[in-house]
Amino acid sequence: MYLRKNEKGLNDHVSIIKAIAMILLLYGHTGVPVLSHMLSMLRMPVFVMASGYCFKDYYLEHRAQFARRRVKSLYWPFVKWSLIFLVLHNVLWLMGCYSPSIPCLSLRDMVERVPHILVMHVQEEMLGGYWFISELFFSTVIFIALSPFIKRAPLLWCGIFLAVAIVMAQFGLHLRVRATTFLSVSFYTFGYWVRGKTLSHSWITIAVLLAVVVTASLYVPGHFNRIYPRTTVLFYVIVLLGAWMIAAIAYQIMMNCPRLSRVMAYIGNRTLMILTFHMTAMRLLSYVIVKCTHQPAEQIYQAPPYVLFPLYMLVGLLVPLGYDYVSRKVKLKLKDAVAWGK
Repeated sequence: MYLRKNEKGLNDHVSIIKAIAMILLLYGHTGVPVLSHMLSMLRMPVFVMASGYCFKDYYLEHRAQFARRRVKSLYWPFVKWSLIFLVLHNVLWLMGCYSPSIPCLSLRDMVERVPHILVMHVQEEMLGGYWFISELFFSTVIFIALSPFIKRAPLLWCGIFLAVAIVMAQFGLHLRVRATTFLSVSFYTFGYWVRGKTLSHSWITIAVLLAVVVTASLYVPGHFNRIYPRTTVLFYVIVLLGAWMIAAIAYQIMMNCPRLSRVMAYIGNRTLMILTFHMTAMRLLSYVIVKCTHQPAEQIYQAPPYVLFPLYMLVGLLVPLGYDYVSRKVKLKLKDAVAWGK
């Protein structure tokens, strides 16, 4: 697969792929039903495969270092933001951002949730896609633990992990890791295997893949977080074809649209911030709209009107990016101030 790096050595192609997947996530969380099932099948597996693609063989000999990096980039953000949103739970609840089925929490309730957060077992509703971070973390742990064996036959291990996921889903086996975790590590392994492979990125390829994936998604149930054992293999194939399609679209953007390419790469390099804050940003927009139009408070946690989905997507994208930009600037200023003080 052809890839091009920018002046900082970051992989623009993979960043654009991640940006496309994140935009599909924002679209899905606006509640628009058009192609919603197909997109729910693709977006999270694409993230996982992109992560596997970026795995460096250097870490095969430095697995402890890789584990420390995963703790820093996945485990710590999950715990930090889950605890912060746990503290903010009652504030958001009083604002009407949660549905009535989600209760106000007492101090005891909050304390009881902390151990579950520390093992990445629960998350706050406002952290919409954070379940994915937990799955990605444990799938990378499994991958790096078995990496000496996986390196010899990646495709075989893709099949092994897929088979384990199907068996676990079939018999309802729920350990700390779930069937979704093994499906995730299978996709991660496939992303690792596909490095260096040559794939077509033509518009004809994109059109054919789109037609196949859209048609197949109409008949195959399930998505990344809900596995149907009987159709998992078909689901898996559809996801691989969809990931190929998204990679081809990202390639066309990178090669033919320089300005859009830079914007998309910027978004793709900040997916964690978007994943963290997009749901809160959308709910706060609903809060403002409901208060300004004097609608019932119940409308705050409902899916927005379809006609407003572009606005919700824009807010879900720009608010996290704005927070990221400001926080980086503040940290830089503080760092400069500390250095000047010394």
